Amino acid sequence: MPRSLYRYILSHARRQQIGLALLTLLLALLQPVPLELQRRALDDAVANSDLNLLTLLCGLYLLAILASAAVKFGVRLWRDYLSADLTRTLRSDTYTHIYTDQCPPKYRKDDSGGVDSGAVVSILSNEVEKLGGFAGEAISAPLLQAGTLIAVLGYMVFVEPAIAAIAIGLYLPQFVIVPIAQARMNRLAKAKAEETRDLGDFMVDQPDEDLFDRDPPDDFVTMADRIKVLRRKFVLTKHVMKTINNLLIALGPFGVIAYGGYLVIQGEVQVGVIVAFISGLERIGDPIRDLIGSYRAIADARMRYGLLRDSFDGGDASPARS
Repeated sequence: MPRSLYRYILSHARRQQIGLALLTLLLALLQPVPLELQRRALDDAVANSDLNLLTLLCGLYLLAILASAAVKFGVRLWRDYLSADLTRTLRSDTYTHIYTDQCPPKYRKDDSGGVDSGAVVSILSNEVEKLGGFAGEAISAPLLQAGTLIAVLGYMVFVEPAIAAIAIGLYLPQFVIVPIAQARMNRLAKAKAEETRDLGDFMVDQPDEDLFDRDPPDDFVTMADRIKVLRRKFVLTKHVMKTINNLLIALGPFGVIAYGGYLVIQGEVQVGVIVAFISGLERIGDPIRDLIGSYRAIADARMRYGLLRDSFDGGDASPARS
């Protein structure tokens, strides 16, 4: 199998990923449109009591919202269809590789050459499903989130650079905190996945007569306890990072209202600018959270793909196609 998860995905769905990326970019570019229409409705139409202009701008606002919803529906549906296709392909490739003369030693039950059905069921049902589910979002999800951030922040810088700079400054620490916390989460997730796999192998290898009406084996208890400790450490790291990120996101509107309100009082900007900026911050709050989630998903998928690939012999051999 290819060393890179993205090489594997693109080798099977290059055209679909390109088409999905283009539709995703269109969705990202639509995000600042309602903000500008909102600002102009307040500053140009309401401030000047222009009912005709207000009607026109409200109509355009509604069209922009509907267009965005339609494109978002298309993106989500395309992602899920692509994930289903890639899951089927990866499952077929994995099956073909295991049930051949090149079956990796890890999946052999004993020296007779029999296949360890427990390990095979785990990899075909659980691990392949998670990797395939990631395939649809591998490119489009981070592209949408990053594109939305760039488009909305670019609009805010264009309208009022000083207020935009304050908002950006409050969000920047997240891009330092997340990689540090994620690196720790990756190590814990990998250790937990390996431990869980070892636990499954252990249970499959135990004769039934050694398990019925008896206390759990010491090895089972030890491995289960290690999995619990790893899970707790992972959850603690995740929630600490999430709490800090949510706090920083919540401070964004505070900075805009405080400094923007001062500029309105001084007569340097109009109220419509502040309203548009508050709406803009709401629009980039979710992409920031989602971008952090995508970063975690990419790291997790790469870890899982690495575990899957390392289980096989054959290095960079091209995977069989379904």
